[in-house]
Amino acid sequence: MIDIIFNLNSIADAAKQIAFKLTPGLPFLLYGEMGAGKTTLTKHIVSALGCVEQVTSPTFTIMQSYLTNTDTVWHVDLYRLDDVYHIDELGLDELNRHDMMIIEWPERLGYKIFSQYLKGTLSIQSDSSRKLILETII
Repeated sequence: MIDIIFNLNSIADAAKQIAFKLTPGLPFLLYGEMGAGKTTLTKHIVSALGCVEQVTSPTFTIMQSYLTNTDTVWHVDLYRLDDVYHIDELGLDELNRHDMMIIEWPERLGYKIFSQYLKGTLSIQSDSSRKLILETII
């Protein structure tokens, strides 16, 4: 388990630490309350992976892919998904085999959660910095 403390001035360095751990087959499930900064952190992670495109929130599209220096990374936001049965329609299992994934609101996966994943729990600290607890679940 790793704790990473960061603020907006150091978020790029934190994102590099996380990006280094991402790999196809091990999705990054990013937990955190509304407003914790999940999307902002994800944007910096995707940039740290070498993506030059503007990274936007996929809240309404649910999924967005980005090309990096070596792979494709999928940014998935399950906030609007209200039924676990729609998970199959997204094809996440297939994408996970070949591409990297960052999934916001993974609580919505329910029983469809991956058997192996990188878990990130993001929280707001009293000084407005953020704390990310990273652990690999295998």
